[in-house]
Amino acid sequence: MGRPRALFAVLTTGVLLAGCGAGPSQVDSAAIVGDRSVPLEAVQQEIGWLLDNSPDAQQAQQQRKLDLNARMVVDGRILHELISTAAQREGLRADPVQVNELIERSGGAAAIAPRVNTSAERVPEFVSDFLLTQQLGAKYAASLSVDVIGTVITEESPGSTAKDQALALAKKIAEQPERAGEVISESNYRVLDQPLSVAQTQGEQSGAEALPGSALFGAKPGTVVAVQPSQQQAGWLVALVKGRNTAAQGPQTPIAPDSEAVYQLGKRLLQPIAEEFGVRVNPRYGVWDIASMSVLPNADEATGYQFPAKAVQPLRP
Repeated sequence: MGRPRALFAVLTTGVLLAGCGAGPSQVDSAAIVGDRSVPLEAVQQEIGWLLDNSPDAQQAQQQRKLDLNARMVVDGRILHELISTAAQREGLRADPVQVNELIERSGGAAAIAPRVNTSAERVPEFVSDFLLTQQLGAKYAASLSVDVIGTVITEESPGSTAKDQALALAKKIAEQPERAGEVISESNYRVLDQPLSVAQTQGEQSGAEALPGSALFGAKPGTVVAVQPSQQQAGWLVALVKGRNTAAQGPQTPIAPDSEAVYQLGKRLLQPIAEEFGVRVNPRYGVWDIASMSVLPNADEATGYQFPAKAVQPLRP
């Protein structure tokens, strides 16, 4: 059995996905997911393990940047709660044999833990969460599409970045969703009005490989999103999500089930559960950002945005 390629990306980039529990009191919780608590003490113990065993964490502490490691720990625990619920609802299961094989092939729990910013004892849960998230993405990668009307903004001018224009346009569309096309045209942008599938975002020439992990594929109908399709290319996508469809329509472009795009889609598909439950983060760690599905130092650090459109009716449930 080959090792999923996306796991290597997680191990080498330090993306965190591990996690555990939730609870009612913010005082002794690092985060609250619905009615479950991520215990503050457990998070502090995990950070303590990193300080004892991770040179990177030790260096971060010396540089007074340990807050980044702490946010990653909280991130992972929040995502654990969300993927656990998704797995139960979708009938997904991580094979313990595969979990153990991946741990051994990656050098063992003690070697993996510092690279993914978790403690050694939590590595099996981290790997299990990773596989479940990948399974969730693979389940819908070939069929999920969103019906959108929007535009891509690439031109910039002094004092008016593509991001600035995107946010201004997104707010206008949210105010007048029934006139989305006209609002875009009146702002001198080209209108895109069509379903967009996960498969369409993949490929060397698409320039939108990161879209499966963006709010575009996680937002509910009646939401305006403003996201950057690719970190490598300039431009922002602004779109009103009119509907979502999970039924495959016609021939689909194959997507490798162990690709990074599939994993990121799986993570994004946790967004509806996060919105359903509600996620609160202890202020010492920052704020929960639904658009990025992560804990940020503050709201100003957001790299994607979404706005509820006024009185827009979804085309499909």
